[in-house]
Order: sequence, then C-alpha cells, then structure tokens
Amino acid sequence: MGRKKALKIGFDIAILVSVACITFLIIYRGGYPLWLKVLILLFGLSAAADLTLLLGGRGSVREYERAVSSHSLKAGQLVLLDEHDKPLKSWDLAGRTALIIGKKNDQEDVDVDLTECEYGTFIDDLHGVLNYCLDSWYMEDLGSTNGIKIKKVEDGGCYKVTNRPCKVSAGDVIYVANTRLLLT
Repeated sequence: MGRKKALKIGFDIAILVSVACITFLIIYRGGYPLWLKVLILLFGLSAAADLTLLLGGRGSVREYERAVSSHSLKAGQLVLLDEHDKPLKSWDLAGRTALIIGKKNDQEDVDVDLTECEYGTFIDDLHGVLNYCLDSWYMEDLGSTNGIKIKKVEDGGCYKVTNRPCKVSAGDVIYVANTRLLLT
C-alpha cells in the first residue's frame, strides 16, 4: 500500500471516529437542532462509505478506473491511411487539446504534417484543426482551398465541414483534401 493511500485511510478513520463521537454527544446530550444532527450523520455516513470503498470495494474502484481509461479509447490516435486502408503514420491524441493539420513550412508549425502525402499538393499550410472540448473531438476547417469531409462511422455518411466545427468520434475518417485520417 502506498504512503498516500495509507495517509488517506488514516484521515478517513480519524474523521469517522470524530464524527461518531460528535454524533453520540449531540444525540444523547440533546438540545441541538435536528438539522445539525442530520448534517453530522450525513458526514459520518459519507466518511464511512469512502473508507469502505477504499478498503473493501476495490472492484468499484477498478471499474471506475477502467471507465476513465476507456475514455481515452474513444479517440486515442489519428492514423494516416494509404489507398488500401493500411496505416502509414499515426499521431497520439492523449493529453492533447488541439492538433493543427496541414503542411510544415518556415512560417507555420503544424502538429499533423501531411507534406509528404500522396495528395500533399492539395493540402493548405493550415488546412484544419482537431480540437478537444467537453469530452469530444471536433474537426474544423481553417478556410482551406480543398476542404475537409468526415465519413461518420455510425451512419456511413460523408459530410463536408463548413462554417462550424464537426463532432468526430472513434472510427470516423477525416478527408483532408483527398488524404484520409482515421480517428481511433
């Protein structure tokens, strides 16, 4: 058991014992308003639930950690695909909030450099941006010449990104000009 966890357990036990003593005094001494008794009882119950989860309810903690880590699986990478759907290159999305897609040059630095792609001549220096906001990824066209389309995994439809960001999810294919990027 780690030092932080041992400290947390120690503090939880101290809080639980303190709340139990205060509750005992308030209930048996009398003269205290009902709202105060209920408030102290709620603090005690929440401390007991927290301590129980920390000590014995490990399955619940693991399920929570698995749910949190699976969130990163919603969209973990941006994968450049060739004409046979084989991955050529990938960019990790973990910990990122935005990725600028385009071509690297002297004036602009991009996160997803598509200069060497087969259709690189059709891609603008600053073609689009992939933004993370409110637990979702959004694709936005930065006024490119040849545009951006999204092939949605849920319905198979292909949609042009126009004046506003388009929500994307794992399995969607992003067409930057004719270059295909798979969101995994």
